[in-house]
Amino acid sequence: MARQSTVLFLEKPELRQPYLVCGINGWVDGGEAATGTTRYLIKKLKAKKFAEMPLDRYHVFQVPGQLSLRPEIKIENGLLKKHVLPRNEFFYWVNPHSEHDLILYLGTEPNTNWEEYAGNILNLAADFGVARIYVLGGVLDKTPHTREAGVSCACSSKELRQEMMKYAMPSSNYEGPGSFSITMLHLSQKRKMPMVSIIARSTYYPEFNVVIPRNPKAIKAVVLRLDSLLHLNLDISDLDQEADELEVKLNFMVSHNREFQTYIEELEKEYTKVKYEAPLDITGNEAVQLAEDFLKETREE
Repeated sequence: MARQSTVLFLEKPELRQPYLVCGINGWVDGGEAATGTTRYLIKKLKAKKFAEMPLDRYHVFQVPGQLSLRPEIKIENGLLKKHVLPRNEFFYWVNPHSEHDLILYLGTEPNTNWEEYAGNILNLAADFGVARIYVLGGVLDKTPHTREAGVSCACSSKELRQEMMKYAMPSSNYEGPGSFSITMLHLSQKRKMPMVSIIARSTYYPEFNVVIPRNPKAIKAVVLRLDSLLHLNLDISDLDQEADELEVKLNFMVSHNREFQTYIEELEKEYTKVKYEAPLDITGNEAVQLAEDFLKETREE
């Protein structure tokens, strides 16, 4: 395995103007909207690992409250069976439905050397001729669990911001402490590399101590938009089922607590309804495929 900068390559695949999707665990990963989405895509697409970044230069394992940075272990009857360190890994997938392939990065927000860590990702993107970068995130929010999760975005250019409106992603407005994804957005602007920060709103009910570590509704909201943006042609029925099961469980909790029920009803009244529908900006190849599918269904009928 050859080392280039601080990225270790297992192989260097030939990719066609790929898109890069980054799911980074850390401060803005509510409901695992970032890492959960990226893991889902890696598994669904059977993406192949091709590179990784080392841990020791960027991570401190004993940061208070950061349990996610510690190794995951398993001990049975006094014997150590499992010891897995966090990883920073790059995967790729060749997209048969598009002229753009896909790179997926699944990592952990660095504690040190932020700009160098971000630079490694951006340098890899430049080396592979990445056409656009999407950095994912999730914020905890009083979004009622009975509704679709809202999604907003921040972009590296006005043109990108205008394009993202077609995908039901209004522009973010925020002032305060920044996340690592916004540092990446800042550096991409300086390099004139197109980047979109996509943020999903993940259900959180602090008054009732209800936190959902992995929120399939928030993940689904991001997956739906990436499916359109990246031309993935995904079957997400498994994710639909997971989201439905979560809603059933929470509805059961609500039905046994009148105060909780009133609380949800008030949130529903205040919530701006979100219903995502993919825009009809299909390519010529996709139009042909749709026509062929329609003719096939007609013949079968």
